[in-house]
Amino acid sequence: MRLSVKGADVSGATRKAVPIEKAAVGAYAMAAIRDAESLVPYLTGALRGTAHSESMPEEGKVIYGSAAVPYARAQYYSCPHKNWPGTTTEWFPKAKERHGDAWACEAQAAAKEATGR
Repeated sequence: MRLSVKGADVSGATRKAVPIEKAAVGAYAMAAIRDAESLVPYLTGALRGTAHSESMPEEGKVIYGSAAVPYARAQYYSCPHKNWPGTTTEWFPKAKERHGDAWACEAQAAAKEATGR
């Protein structure tokens, strides 16, 4: 059997792929923010709040810290003596280990919804 294709217009598929990818990436990032929240050190709530105000989930960026919360990096990498019950340093990999499969399922569901299925 032989098949010969001289050309194919895939522009429609390409146009549809962008919103589907954004939906999936956004859902994954929002799930990560939600499930990591309980692991983020908490004193006043400012550090946890920056994930909601500074992140760009539609781009897949989860950001902790801001000009008002400059200590985010120190909390993430090197302040084990500032642990509150249930919190930890390097909270993202720990949350991903616990919930990563669920995040992928949520991303997949968002992608399906974006396709209209």
